Amino acid sequence: MKKIIILFAMGLFVACSATRGSKNSLINREVTSLYKIKKIKNEKSFYTIYAVRNDSTFKIISHTDNTTVFDCEKIKVGNSYILDLKTVFPLDSLFGKAVAPNLGIRGYNVGNGKTVMLEEKSHNKIYTALNLNGLCVKK
Repeated sequence: MKKIIILFAMGLFVACSATRGSKNSLINREVTSLYKIKKIKNEKSFYTIYAVRNDSTFKIISHTDNTTVFDCEKIKVGNSYILDLKTVFPLDSLFGKAVAPNLGIRGYNVGNGKTVMLEEKSHNKIYTALNLNGLCVKK
């Protein structure tokens, strides 16, 4: 009977330890995906958003869309948000095949004759956020 109680106590201890560890990893994942909005530029057909994380600046393009999205929050300069970033320029692969390095092309064509250029103050990439619609981030 003594052995059963000891085994039960050890099992309870292990179960509680495992639950606590997974909660911490979830919090760490959310903290590492937080981007602080530094600056927002309004172009006519898109927004250029500068977001900072871990001393790195990310240049994000978000197309303006007149459709209303429910359950979203309008982003503001100085606040932090969880953004799901995807690289749009330069592409490292095309149809799953690796491509040659950038051959001197320094800009990304957004449309309407507008080109967004790479900048020294941000990453050498241009991003889009999958959970961003204009200035509205989906919760």
